[in-house]
Amino acid sequence: MATVPVSSSHGLKPVVVGVGPSEASRAGVAWAAEEAVLRRLPLRLVHALEWPPGAEPHPHVAHPERTWSAHFRAGGEMVLREAADLVRERHPDLEVDARAADGPRARVLVQQGAEAALLVVGAKPLNVVEQLFVVSPLGVTLTAHAGCPVAVARQQQVTAVDPHLVVIGVDGSANSREAMTFAFEEAALSGARLRAVTVRHLHPGRPAGGEGDDVENQSRAELSEATAEWREKYPQVEIEYRVKYGHPARALAHTAAHARCLVVGSRGLGGFRGMLVGSVSHVLLHQAICPLIVVPPQGGPAAY
Repeated sequence: MATVPVSSSHGLKPVVVGVGPSEASRAGVAWAAEEAVLRRLPLRLVHALEWPPGAEPHPHVAHPERTWSAHFRAGGEMVLREAADLVRERHPDLEVDARAADGPRARVLVQQGAEAALLVVGAKPLNVVEQLFVVSPLGVTLTAHAGCPVAVARQQQVTAVDPHLVVIGVDGSANSREAMTFAFEEAALSGARLRAVTVRHLHPGRPAGGEGDDVENQSRAELSEATAEWREKYPQVEIEYRVKYGHPARALAHTAAHARCLVVGSRGLGGFRGMLVGSVSHVLLHQAICPLIVVPPQGGPAAY
């Protein structure tokens, strides 16, 4: 149900963002609105009404005991209005559509993602202990099943954010083309430089020179080759190459800690060398400090 009038979107796919009452959600809404402005796309605010077991979603005046449902639905509409007011205060010219939908958040957002150019959710920052033990079922579900790029915009834990840096993890797989396209587009639209990063496993006792230099040079050559097509298409984007060693997710999270965003390919379709399927994006959902964007391949899974 729409709670905010919708103006003509001229057939453009919207940036869709999940809306809730938390500070993390507000951070996600603010980030999604900026991305919609950057990409000149409409913004859709979506609030999932997760009804408790046994609750009646459709109250009837003949049954006073069911009037709680009306209050519950009204509370969701209030959350949407507050989010819309926040967006319009910052971006008065942005086209905004707000709607509530019955069902679990993951299912509602996956369904909305079928119509989206980008699906965004906010997330709270995690401390070291939470990174190890807290599971993010919503983020995992969305990145696994949404048919569009998914952004997890975590509340910033640092003040020295570099808005002019986009980082992309390059794994050498044939399924990372959409991620590369998204990262170059983001850099071009925002005027940011692009940092392409590949991660090699750190072998104990690896020599400082000789063989080590060969690995470094080969990795940089592979990065240059992997980005060649997009360098030609986006000549205005300044690109730099980094070769890191160790656990891919931790290395990427560290090198992108202050970036405007980190872009990676989706789980299960061409992961980093030697890593279990989906493990890199899964770990990054917990450890990435900057907004994380997980991009599926064209025709990737969209069913929940």
